[in-house]
Amino acid sequence: MHIQSYRLNQHGLARLFGELEAKVMNAVWSLEEPTVHDVVKRLGKKANYKTVMTVMNRLVDKGFLERRKVSRAFVYLPRYSRDALTQHLSRQVLDGLITDFGPAVLAQFVEAVDETDSARLADLAALVESRLAARQRASGG
Repeated sequence: MHIQSYRLNQHGLARLFGELEAKVMNAVWSLEEPTVHDVVKRLGKKANYKTVMTVMNRLVDKGFLERRKVSRAFVYLPRYSRDALTQHLSRQVLDGLITDFGPAVLAQFVEAVDETDSARLADLAALVESRLAARQRASGG
């Protein structure tokens, strides 16, 4: 599962998926083994059955959903929990930014953490110290 694009003008999972894909994923996570019909109901009156079915099948093709036939309908299951997917995708975004922009990204990351929630800056510092200490122990130092 790889990110195809990152939409700066969106929020949450819609930055990584299309807007409808993000809504479908959220619906699937909140329902137990939903059918397309269940997801359409969850999304509301504006949702088109065929469009939602196409999006769900694309999410199967992309590896985000599994499809299983139960009786005469297909049920869909997330291949990853919301937390596991969020961790994996955010790691991909960070890896790409660090690879492409190096130290500037790290500096901007620290700046953004400080500006949005300065208490998290101490959490970040503790994580860095913990990682450095673990590396030092692993190398015998």
